[in-house]
Amino acid sequence: MTINQELADLDLPKRTSLIVYLRNANSDQFKLRRFGDIVYFSKKMHYLIMYVDQEKVEETLQQLERLTFVKKVEVSEADQIDLDNQQIEDQITDLAKEAEEILNDDSKKKGWMK
Repeated sequence: MTINQELADLDLPKRTSLIVYLRNANSDQFKLRRFGDIVYFSKKMHYLIMYVDQEKVEETLQQLERLTFVKKVEVSEADQIDLDNQQIEDQITDLAKEAEEILNDDSKKKGWMK
């Protein structure tokens, strides 16, 4: 069973992450707590990542874009990542084959193998 399937089977509310770019980062982040859960905040880059209920994403996007201290709001693509174990295992197998081929080529060039 994949991680995505296991999460779907649980009775957890579906959440979506939003990336919110701010004009003045230090004080304005606190005003956004009523929209969702802030999980990361960058003072230097003036943005934050927050989770909101999936059912309220469109409504929340519109409300956030109307705020004067918000530059831009994006829906994060992190939710689209496939966490299927088979895909990860295939990638590891492919990388191992590539590494083995490179090692064999190097050893042939140096005369270690015949």
